[in-house]
Amino acid sequence: MIITKREFEQIKKHKPGERFNLKLDFGLTLVSVLRGDSQAIINDNISLKLDEKIKDKFCYILDDQEVRKIDFFSDSTNRYYKLTPTPDWPTFSISSVPMHKLSSPKADTEAKISLIKPFGVVLDTCMGPGYTAILASKKAKKIITFEKDLNIITLAQANPISAPLFKADNIEISYGDVFQEIKALKSNYFDCIIHDPPTLKMAPLLFSSDFYLSLKRVLKDRGRFFHYTPLYKIKQGYDFPAKVKVKLKKAGFKNIDYSSRAGGFLCQK
Repeated sequence: MIITKREFEQIKKHKPGERFNLKLDFGLTLVSVLRGDSQAIINDNISLKLDEKIKDKFCYILDDQEVRKIDFFSDSTNRYYKLTPTPDWPTFSISSVPMHKLSSPKADTEAKISLIKPFGVVLDTCMGPGYTAILASKKAKKIITFEKDLNIITLAQANPISAPLFKADNIEISYGDVFQEIKALKSNYFDCIIHDPPTLKMAPLLFSSDFYLSLKRVLKDRGRFFHYTPLYKIKQGYDFPAKVKVKLKKAGFKNIDYSSRAGGFLCQK
């Protein structure tokens, strides 16, 4: 199970001797808690010391071993990874850069899905926590999602909200770099494409004209394409979305409209 400081503080507010129910795993798991003087007993078999140093920007595994942060450093990428709590669904942070708006990854993902209205066969270019693929799978026939970083796979496997990603019959996870792997995909194959890349610094090729041409090739005629577009250097007066729109036009996409709510462009082939 996973606990954050929010649930930890809820436990500490109760008086010693009280028994109550509490939701862990970001609201997915209901447990029984017996509050003691110096510890709490979860489901009658897991002991949680009430003097644990639980920090508010971390998620923790709670089991019959010690409470442990869900974070690690990868020598292969030279990056630091962690599962980061938010008011609803957790996000993944890579070297302190979160993958979603910390206010609500759930609302963030729902806005994108509501805009593109996925159907048929969908390409999800960058898996991340899998929230996009999971919500799209409830509407579409099949989702193919790519992820090249095995550290992200590790975080997704530790995240209860990501669990449907590995269980849904209509989600196919492809382990590889979508910039390269897309070259082997069939032309005019996808009804929709959802492109929610990492930052420009982390994945510059996923914002390149060559990649936009590849996306257009695999998308069916009149297929829908959503491109999340970060407001890169917006405070310095740099209009990054405008630069992206120019590239999309040159690639041949039509009806290119920016949605501030979804944070990106919706367009068609």
